Amino acid sequence: MNDRQFTLDYDPGEIRFGRGAAGDLGDLLAARGLASALVVTGENVGANRDVMDPVEAGLGDALAGVFDETTPAKTLGAALAAAREVHETGAEAIVAVGSGSSLDTAKVASALGSYADPAAAAEHALDAGSVPVADDGHPTPVIAVPTTLAGADLSVIGGVGLSLDADADPSEIPSGGVSNRRLMPTALCYDPELFETTPRSMLTASAMNGFDKAVECCYSPHATPITDGTASRGLSLMRSGFGELTEDDPDPEQFDDAVAGVVCAQYGISTPGAYRASIIHAFGHGFSNDYDAHQGTVHGVLAPDVLRYVFSEVDGRRRLLAEALGVAEPSMDDDELAAAVVDAVAGVRDDLGLPSRLRAIDGLSRDDLSDIAEIIHDDGLFAEAPVQPSVAEIEDVLEDAW
Repeated sequence: MNDRQFTLDYDPGEIRFGRGAAGDLGDLLAARGLASALVVTGENVGANRDVMDPVEAGLGDALAGVFDETTPAKTLGAALAAAREVHETGAEAIVAVGSGSSLDTAKVASALGSYADPAAAAEHALDAGSVPVADDGHPTPVIAVPTTLAGADLSVIGGVGLSLDADADPSEIPSGGVSNRRLMPTALCYDPELFETTPRSMLTASAMNGFDKAVECCYSPHATPITDGTASRGLSLMRSGFGELTEDDPDPEQFDDAVAGVVCAQYGISTPGAYRASIIHAFGHGFSNDYDAHQGTVHGVLAPDVLRYVFSEVDGRRRLLAEALGVAEPSMDDDELAAAVVDAVAGVRDDLGLPSRLRAIDGLSRDDLSDIAEIIHDDGLFAEAPVQPSVAEIEDVLEDAW
């Protein structure tokens, strides 16, 4: 890679970070000339007054209503229902609150809202597998208020379950997506007090997903000195702060570092025409539909073994990763650097209290690994991976992680 020649076409939304930042939501709307917003979230977050009270107070008179029907399946049907409620309430914006599934649903609802007939656009998406933004339409502006750490926020893409049944089982429906530079949230509100309300098991699993985004950003073929800087700083902050995520009474400064690290991890990872996550995420996708395991939990198990495989085939920016993780020594050779990175990533997983073996996943049998290897091999993210493993090599990695 030549660091002297690069492009980074990136237009992130405004970031507001800090305890009590949810109180800025009304100002964020007003600054954009938006008079009202519909909150889009899931049932659990919608019932959590420790989250909703600050959000609703921050919006004040601009609150047009609350749509609390998103689900982990993030179905097209739920997004269509949200788009309809935006229209019925006259809301000029969407405030997406919660996990990645709520944020993705909000983006799909935003895309559907760019059409005069959102229902017809949704029907077309079932066949097309994606939800484009209308060329002559205007997607509904989105303000993101994350409460998990998967890092799905500063992004121009979103996933969607291709079913008009809002409550469809995600294991029984195909997956699609949405991608358009106009779907980048116009603003993002990171309030650590809201993250502290998230159940610890959900928070720690999502954190591993966010962490791996920074790892993958470093060895992406689309890496630039800018994304190297944000990803490296993110890795440092996350490694030092993630230990607090398991605590009932975390140290505020370290907890805030963990959240800030995830913001850095995803800064620049999702740009028009280039997504900088690859092989670890592709491995995680192999378990998305048929097993009741958070993708971050799967990442925790697999990331060390996937990285060990990557380093056996290519350099993988191992010195950059080792330096970012604070484990590099000037005297280390290539093999020592690779081992130090793998051990550091495993240590982050252990700090988060995540399982270390695939056999810990409920419902997963060792006999399933060959079929999962086939699914992983066909994942679209391999197009930008530093290595292109065969099905047999993928199965070997899964066996090592068993």
